[in-house]
Amino acid sequence: MTDQFASPARVALLIACFNDGATLESAVESALAQEDVELVVIDDGSTDARTVELFGELERRGITVLHQENRGPAAARMAGVAATSAPYVTYLDADDTLPDGALAALKAALDAHPGLAVVWGDVEAFGSLTGYGQSPEEIDPWLESYVNVLPGPALFRRNELLAAGGWQLASGYEDWDLWMSLAERGSRGMRVPVLAYRYQIHGNRGWRTHSRRHGQIVTELRRRHPALFANRKQNRRRSSAPWWLKLGLPLVAGLPLPMRARQTLANMLKNPKFFFSAAVAPRLRKAGVAVGVRRRNPRSGTSRHDGNRPHA
Repeated sequence: MTDQFASPARVALLIACFNDGATLESAVESALAQEDVELVVIDDGSTDARTVELFGELERRGITVLHQENRGPAAARMAGVAATSAPYVTYLDADDTLPDGALAALKAALDAHPGLAVVWGDVEAFGSLTGYGQSPEEIDPWLESYVNVLPGPALFRRNELLAAGGWQLASGYEDWDLWMSLAERGSRGMRVPVLAYRYQIHGNRGWRTHSRRHGQIVTELRRRHPALFANRKQNRRRSSAPWWLKLGLPLVAGLPLPMRARQTLANMLKNPKFFFSAAVAPRLRKAGVAVGVRRRNPRSGTSRHDGNRPHA
């Protein structure tokens, strides 16, 4: 695109949708509540009648909707990238929402730090499970070679996103693949201490399907990022990961267990507080055990006690 057609907005916000009519409207409304946004919805070959009807409603409201054959979220997001021109790029899954002011806070951080390729915030889960996850402070190449600890929906500089190849992996874990590419390039990023994303937990999330093919996808990631795995020892020395991760992740990776069991253990290690609040505490409450979860205030660094009240 030439400058004369450049969007006046600073943030391109992409929503890929495949038969997500039940949740798409909420996602779109949370996107429209953000400031300075170039919004594009990508219809990834939807066939559901309600979803198709909703696309028409969005177009009548003046919202750009791109239509393509079903090719998966990575290809859908890249179609959105190609159709936009804003200097910053992010995405929102069609079953999730953005808190008010989330993108403004991330945009301000990129504006203030021109050497950063990407910024991200914290994530709150809602739906069938709830929990609050504080994101890591930086991109850690050693950590990313074992487990993805960074949130997929981050705010990227367009040129840095494209230089890293964008979202490519059609088999799943496309976010992890992108973080690995950024880590290999030595790209810099940082956490912004705000709640930046609300992630809905339900039975049809794509990661449930991907986790069943975890071993195959990790094999593909190793093939795509050989330097990242070859440099684990050097990267470990530079890593700021806590000692229990430096000790535990290599041990878990070497256990004679099925791949999915090792994946669960690694997820427990990477964020034990979130795992407890999202997976363990709800089951204890269901069994009649009173459990309170302390949620960190991302702005102040303090905590407040939520008792039995869900975060959503």
